[in-house]
Amino acid sequence: MQLTFHGHACVSLTLPVSLTADGGTLVIDPGTFSDTTTALAGATAVLVTHDHADHLDAEAVLKHLGSSASTHVWGPASAMAELTTGGAPAERVHEVVPGDVLEIAGTQVTVGGGAHAEIHPEVPRLAMNVTYLVQVDGGRVYHPGDSYEAPATVPDGGLDVLLVPVSGPWTRLREGIDFARAVPAGAVVPIHDALLSEIGHTLTARWLDTARLGGEYRYAHLQIGESLTV
Repeated sequence: MQLTFHGHACVSLTLPVSLTADGGTLVIDPGTFSDTTTALAGATAVLVTHDHADHLDAEAVLKHLGSSASTHVWGPASAMAELTTGGAPAERVHEVVPGDVLEIAGTQVTVGGGAHAEIHPEVPRLAMNVTYLVQVDGGRVYHPGDSYEAPATVPDGGLDVLLVPVSGPWTRLREGIDFARAVPAGAVVPIHDALLSEIGHTLTARWLDTARLGGEYRYAHLQIGESLTV
């Protein structure tokens, strides 16, 4: 399958034709800082980690649900309530909680996490941020949402792709480095990067790449619209 980066926290996984009648696409976190038009084109399933607008562009998702009668969306209660309030068909919007294991379009999706990373002790946290471990056709991709929480269980052989947040009011590069080094993965792809300039990306890559602090992964900074094979 192909993993494509659509900006900020949004990625899509192009599903093999053998798994769905027409292949299809699973999209994670199509938010307002992302190219949601391209990301949602052909989407058969959408996963949302939490209800922040940079992870859920409700208007774009509602528009896609209106044009694609077969698309379903999964996410925590607050995010799904935003969609149903906006007119999404209730039968195609599904609440998830940590510990759920879902079968979606030939994939196995394990829901983890629970808490949004702390921004500041005086800033109330969200009710829930979930993580997604997606396993399909031998490939394994992990999206942590707004957290550095590792999968509860890492499959034998590790992950193929670990998505690592690199910028935002809650992030710390030190925690991102530790996260990348602690979770075994073939490739580390930076996400949550809309606030970074090219200079910021260069500096982040210098620290997250393995040359300076070690690690056994390949650091893959994807441009918007760029893909890698999982």
